[in-house]
Amino acid sequence: MRDYKWVHPNMDFYHIDESNSNTITISNSGNLCLDFYQYANDFFDAAEIITYYLVTEAADRKDIAKLDVWYFALLYLYRQSLELILKSIIFQLTVDIADRKEIIGEIRHDLKRALEKALELKCLSIENSENGKWLFDFLSDISRIDNGSDMFRYPFSNNLDVLFNTKTHISLLATHYNMNKAFRIIKEIYMTGLITEDYIQGDEPKLIIEGGHYYQQSVVGYKYSERAFYPYFSAYTETGDFLKERIILDKKANLFMPMCYLYRNAIELGLKRIIIEDSHFERDTALKILRKKKHSILALWNSVAIELKENPSIPGDESDSSIEDAHKYVQTFHDLDLNSDKFRYPCDKDLNVYFREPTRFDVENVASCFEEFCNFLDGVDGLLGEIKEYEAEMATEMASYYDNC
Repeated sequence: MRDYKWVHPNMDFYHIDESNSNTITISNSGNLCLDFYQYANDFFDAAEIITYYLVTEAADRKDIAKLDVWYFALLYLYRQSLELILKSIIFQLTVDIADRKEIIGEIRHDLKRALEKALELKCLSIENSENGKWLFDFLSDISRIDNGSDMFRYPFSNNLDVLFNTKTHISLLATHYNMNKAFRIIKEIYMTGLITEDYIQGDEPKLIIEGGHYYQQSVVGYKYSERAFYPYFSAYTETGDFLKERIILDKKANLFMPMCYLYRNAIELGLKRIIIEDSHFERDTALKILRKKKHSILALWNSVAIELKENPSIPGDESDSSIEDAHKYVQTFHDLDLNSDKFRYPCDKDLNVYFREPTRFDVENVASCFEEFCNFLDGVDGLLGEIKEYEAEMATEMASYYDNC
């Protein structure tokens, strides 16, 4: 179980406890080819560690909750690693800043287009390459399903597209083998400029493959509903916790950036969950807020802050400063990462390098700051959810009363 943590007035994201050894220093080189390659390996390692845990310990314990829910964060980590390593190849061969911006702006998050550009720059053909054809088909399938890198981060896209409308039993081992095969082929292109023809275990070139042992599956298929955000919020908070433990216990400092991104996305999901599922906004209004505010933690918070302050059931009255304390967390996270890219890319969209100056962090403190605010958001969701249920019951009773008059 997670430690019970809550927002407090003394939050300091950059606090360092000099008495412990769980501190790390983040520093990017400014060589985007190398930095993207390093991030790719870090995100891939994070995905692999989570997968191994799921198909061994979680499977042995028959921990269905983790097997099912963690899938969303796991797939995002794998997918992000492929995007990062493909872009490292592009930066390897494209030096001019204007050209880099143009290519990245054209590709965005589309893995198929990124592969096509990488092959073009490397002057490689997949016509006579079995691994090359497999890779192209696999990334094409990912792009067909998730060309904007949002289907595994949120319960629906900006167009309200939902990925899983029916119950789907997904093989975690097939996912693992295919992601490993794709990453190894791309890594060989990065290292040697060639497409390896060595045998690499894999399945058919599809992102979602059903089957396998029951306790090595993720069973998903949440219909578009009022509680659609729950599995995603849980996935990102719990996998963030898991990576924190691996960093501390196994000294896996390279998992720090993936950990921070998982937590950061959990915060965004938690705020959007309150807006969509718990607030008194009409559905269309709530969706407009999500589209307009996008990834801004501060803007999302401001959309619900007034309602939180006015609701007597929410902690934050004269005897409890939780709302005021929570705002400090919001401002800190907003200032740290305006566009939800600081923990998943080494630079912004204009190629300005993040963490060019070495920055030291206390892993436990950073994780606690994220956990405290996630717990607050989860608590608010529970309270507002109860209030809406009560209001719905009262409305039903009143309607029944007048019908019988």
